[in-house]
Amino acid sequence: MADVTDAVRSRLTGHAGTAALIGTRAWFGYLPQNPTLPASVVQQISGPRNSAMGADVGKFEARVQVKAHASTRAGAKALAEQHRAALQRYNGTSAATVVHDVYLVDEDDEMEPEVGIWSVRQDYMVWVTE
Repeated sequence: MADVTDAVRSRLTGHAGTAALIGTRAWFGYLPQNPTLPASVVQQISGPRNSAMGADVGKFEARVQVKAHASTRAGAKALAEQHRAALQRYNGTSAATVVHDVYLVDEDDEMEPEVGIWSVRQDYMVWVTE
């Protein structure tokens, strides 16, 4: 079965612009305590399966959320822009998953004043082969 979050994380850490900012600091689901910033978080939000005439079609579209975290708003924005450069309209094989298309559908800014972390949340639709 395709692992969409592995595919997205692998694409991010393998992209020169993103890797220059975060190296391998792309986490699944949440940031660790006291993280080194900037860093990214990848999480699948939904992944409905499609079927046609009682058969599975072999592809599915998952909504994957990617968060860019940094100690400044400008840093979070710069990382989010590299996420977009790495993912927008990507197709190929990533982490042994065949990715047919990726596109950005939503984006917003967040600030966590208690911990001083700025974030940009981006939601991508990712089409993959199961």
